[in-house]
Amino acid sequence: MEIQETKLEVITPSLCYNLWGSEDCAWAFCPSMGNSGGVLSLWSKSSASTLFTFQGEGFVGVCLEWEVLKHICILINIYAKCDLAVKRKM
Repeated sequence: MEIQETKLEVITPSLCYNLWGSEDCAWAFCPSMGNSGGVLSLWSKSSASTLFTFQGEGFVGVCLEWEVLKHICILINIYAKCDLAVKRKM
């Protein structure tokens, strides 16, 4: 699950568990800048092992190893503000 423009500077475990529906989740996030932006990615801990996460201005990424298939997958969640110059830079 990926959520864009959370508008949150802090993400708590209880928020993630409530969004996911159980405690079987891990997450990575990039906080909002004031009342704009914020990116959150959640995934099942029992289905995938987290190899590493990374983030930058307006994006968060995660490298996962899917348990059953042993495939490695990189997921990147990107959010760019409604500003053409910022979008081009990204």
